[in-house]
Formats: sequence, C-alpha cells, structure tokens
Amino acid sequence: MRFLLTVYADGAPDAAEFLAAVRDSGELIDGHQLADPSTGVLVRAAGLVAEGSYLDSPVDLAAYYLLDCEDRDRAARLAALLPAAGCDAVEVRPVMAAAGLEM
Repeated sequence: MRFLLTVYADGAPDAAEFLAAVRDSGELIDGHQLADPSTGVLVRAAGLVAEGSYLDSPVDLAAYYLLDCEDRDRAARLAALLPAAGCDAVEVRPVMAAAGLEM
C-alpha cells in the first residue's frame, strides 16, 4: 500500500535516519523537503492569490515522502523516525487510486 507522510515542522527537518531506513528497505518512492513558505503563493477560492504562506498554523508543511509499505502500522513506525514526530507533527495517510481504492 502507498502512504503519504506529510511533515509539519518549524524549519527544515533533519530526515537522515528516516531516509536511510526507507532507502535501505526499498519503501521510499519519492520525497522532498520544501522551500521556505515565504517563497510560495497561497491560492484560495475565486482565484485569489497571496504571496507567501498565510495559513493560520504554528508550523508549516516542511516535507513529504511517498512510501510503499505493507500496512499503516509500518508507515507509522517509519514516520516515528522523523524528528518532527517528536516535537511537531507527521501525518500518515493512505494514497487512494482514482476509483477511491487504496493503492
């Protein structure tokens, strides 16, 4: 099954231990750290575009990783290797196919 791990943190997280584990196991499909929120734009309904990240949140989306794991428990164990899991947040969600079924 595929799972998307979204990392919410204040600043760029150090993912070295996590990346070593998922690369060695072959479970990493893709993943990237994101640039500072001030470099992006926020698009809202009716096409309103604002510079930077203006979501009301104490932390920002800092990185994402797409994994192919046997189940959600395995994906959660891997997510726990990310430092953000201890102080900020890492969300683990199944990725759905176009038909709505888990991949």
